[in-house]
Amino acid sequence: MKRIQILILAFILLAGFQQVNAQTGIRAGWNYPEIKGISSDGNSGFHVGFYKKISLLGLVAVEPGIQYSQKGGKFEDNGMTGTERLHYIDVPVLARLGFIPLINIFAGPQASFLVARNYEGSTDISSIEELSKFDIGGVVGVGINLPLGFNVQGSYDFGFSDLNYSDVDTKNSVYKVSIGKNF
Repeated sequence: MKRIQILILAFILLAGFQQVNAQTGIRAGWNYPEIKGISSDGNSGFHVGFYKKISLLGLVAVEPGIQYSQKGGKFEDNGMTGTERLHYIDVPVLARLGFIPLINIFAGPQASFLVARNYEGSTDISSIEELSKFDIGGVVGVGINLPLGFNVQGSYDFGFSDLNYSDVDTKNSVYKVSIGKNF
């Protein structure tokens, strides 16, 4: 129930900012996630979603968003390589600071909700019951504004919450490269 309430709040925030200097956009890109705390190599994935960029003071903006994101990793499992794919709905709220109209840096908190899991290894697992369903984290990155409303960015997402993975203190860690389009 809590998950649904937070998602509804995110949609209300995105829909509620109908200002002249607000832009709605879509964003998609490549993920390189890891599970920190266990010997994990990256496991390529993707993310896709939308955002609302609200300009506050010239080159300062707030950007709430919602996106689907694949996280997880690869690691040794009984002498074999196991692949963990965790599927999340991320709700970031970013503050953007532009140095010049072309380049900006951003940071902010992010709430993530685990919605599905696919583990392939010595056994296949799809149950999310033993994992933490909610993750609070942060996002930092740099973006470049391109002509025609396009933008590219690189970011790093890091979890603060323990995933409760194999009774080891584990956290999400994701490098992202994205392309977006403002409307």
